[in-house]
Amino acid sequence: MPVTITENTSIDYDINGEGPPLLLISGLGFGRWGFFKQVPAFSRHFRTITFDVRGERRLENGVADLVEDAVALLDHLVVKKAHVLGTSLGGFVAQELALLRPDLVDRLVLVCTSYGGRGPESMSRQALAGMLGWGSFSPEGIVRRGLETATSETYRAENEDEFEQIVSWRLADSPSSGAYYEQARAGAGFDLSRDVGHITSPTLVIHGAEDCCVPVANAAALAGAIPGAKLRVLDNAGHLVFIERFADVNREVVSFLRPRTPRTYRPHAKWPAKMRSWLRDRPRSLGRWVREDVGQHRLRSLAGHFTATRKMGINRVAEYKRAVQAVRRNSLRRKTR
Repeated sequence: MPVTITENTSIDYDINGEGPPLLLISGLGFGRWGFFKQVPAFSRHFRTITFDVRGERRLENGVADLVEDAVALLDHLVVKKAHVLGTSLGGFVAQELALLRPDLVDRLVLVCTSYGGRGPESMSRQALAGMLGWGSFSPEGIVRRGLETATSETYRAENEDEFEQIVSWRLADSPSSGAYYEQARAGAGFDLSRDVGHITSPTLVIHGAEDCCVPVANAAALAGAIPGAKLRVLDNAGHLVFIERFADVNREVVSFLRPRTPRTYRPHAKWPAKMRSWLRDRPRSLGRWVREDVGQHRLRSLAGHFTATRKMGINRVAEYKRAVQAVRRNSLRRKTR
């Protein structure tokens, strides 16, 4: 059931998968269909939420009004905290959300976006004209030219059918000219350059090396401005890097949102019971153990275990040998005192 925002606007949303909540925020002119490469992958690990805002309204407060939409949806779904991924204009919304409501944002992923303002490198006039479809006189011509500007030549050459499908989806689910203008105006007025450094959520920035809509220098500046942020730049990809290099993007995102827990050391099941018991009692690093005040009988015991592991072909020979030598040195020092 859609979430009502005003009398004239509402939010349509989809939820796929189970796990920690992950909110996906799309960019200018794109609906939730734009994450067709992400939802199947992310829903295996996360409760993946995608949404569209429907209807006409004026964004009096710019991007902050779009942030309120995201907050309203999370409140409706009773989500107390979520990972947030935003692309392009959606990246603006994600950053503002992380600043205004840090309690709602767990980890943050910013794709093909910037912190707004002038930035280190502006979009060229040629790219701006292409993105807006200037010179085209039909809806299809405007959409096609905009998508050609947003993708790399390599992608279009290797994925002709998929590109045509995206053109069709974009035409079928285009926002009204009024809604598009309001979003574009909100994006043009967005400038978080002085505040982005206050984002506290762990952040990953992903960008295409051939992005002419948001030149890659802006991604480097964004990652540099957010404390501890990580930057991944993918070659042979334009502004729609999350579609063009979807496998790499998905892998980076899942790895970032699901950090690996430290592996616990488990002795091999086929080792003799006495050997496994001895290893469980030892610190993970033998260095700590060999620095303990051990006696000569420990040296003989360790040497025996060293011989056993060598016979089994375990790739820890050098480590055990160093430990034996360290114990011997310690024993010699005590004798000479």
